[in-house]
Amino acid sequence: MTTKPKYTLETRAGDCREHGRFPDHLVQQFGTDPVWFGCPRCHFDARHSQDLDQRFQAVNIQRGRLLNERLLDTDIPDRFMGCTLANWNAATPAQGQALAACGGFVEAFDENFLVGRSAMLLGTVGTGKTHLGTAMLQAVIREYALEGLRGLYATAGSIIRDVKATFGNRGRTEADVYEDLIRPDLLVIDEVGVQHGTDFERQVLFEVINGRYERVKPTIVVSNLGVTELRQCLGDRAVDRLRDKSGIVVVFRWASARGDV
Repeated sequence: MTTKPKYTLETRAGDCREHGRFPDHLVQQFGTDPVWFGCPRCHFDARHSQDLDQRFQAVNIQRGRLLNERLLDTDIPDRFMGCTLANWNAATPAQGQALAACGGFVEAFDENFLVGRSAMLLGTVGTGKTHLGTAMLQAVIREYALEGLRGLYATAGSIIRDVKATFGNRGRTEADVYEDLIRPDLLVIDEVGVQHGTDFERQVLFEVINGRYERVKPTIVVSNLGVTELRQCLGDRAVDRLRDKSGIVVVFRWASARGDV
């Protein structure tokens, strides 16, 4: 009995000349068109073949499938799946410095992960902060997914909505929401500061940031606010935790790429 792959979009009957009928699965791919998986027994046989070239190719396919799952597990929105450090347009020295800082965080991720060093991408609307934030997450997953590392993207608004959705819900609890956000090895929290700024919202985001801080896990915060405004939004305690161990701050101060906003 074969296991249905994650992110299966459709299943049809397949017919293999070697193994007969099998359930073939159309599986979502990160940033590309879905693919049909093909005969699972053929893939299994290839991974255990005496032919080293055939085994090498099959093992690489298996690793690619695992990487694809880890990338999809991040919940990076479709719009930002194609965002990489390589396709960031560093047209000015300031943009080049932002790219270098974000790339440096990825290159030093072994150390950043060890000490729980975080990053803040701060600046005006439309300056590419989400591009670089999701690119950093994707780059880390591509480098470390086969070692078991997991990452997640979420907006501050979605976090607050998820917590509110547990009120009066006998299923998923508030603690479950926090655990799902604290568990990943790297978390990107986008759109911090577009909320109403209530004490409840501030406390929810602090619980996430502090929970990750206590477990020594890095967090990337993306916001249209400056550091002073961010302190007002999140509170001094949250920002101090993000700055601990020399957490990096990357400032985006140039015109919006989207035109007038």
